[in-house]
Amino acid sequence: MTIPGIAALLLSASLNMAWAANPDVSGDDPVCADFLQQIAKKPASLEFVSCEPTMQAQIHVLRVTYRVAGSQAAKVEAYLVRQAHMGRMKRFCCIWETHPSGHFASGHEFDYDVSMASEETLVSRRADWSKIKWFYVIVELPLESP
Repeated sequence: MTIPGIAALLLSASLNMAWAANPDVSGDDPVCADFLQQIAKKPASLEFVSCEPTMQAQIHVLRVTYRVAGSQAAKVEAYLVRQAHMGRMKRFCCIWETHPSGHFASGHEFDYDVSMASEETLVSRRADWSKIKWFYVIVELPLESP
């Protein structure tokens, strides 16, 4: 395991311990899960990878990572553009990524934030996305206000 990987693992463990020690947490508070499956918004080709508590811009979030093969990425992108109002992916430097992110209602205080990006690649044309092994969909649920 790499040093960044170990650091991420330690951060995740410390965040889990901090939330576990919080006496204000109720049974109605969100927990890590396959969020898109829970809200019936998960395309069949999207594979759940992980869910972890983390920080995003100094805000506690639950982050779910999904992946989809490059050959199916255009279908998933089109679905998320239509259903979550996510921006289409554009090429920046060495990855394809969305801007702006999309949103799904979560049933909690905050909505799910949805974005999509490729792994690092030299592929510069949409027509060649099948040459990219994986694209990733990230769904984040903020747990507090900025």
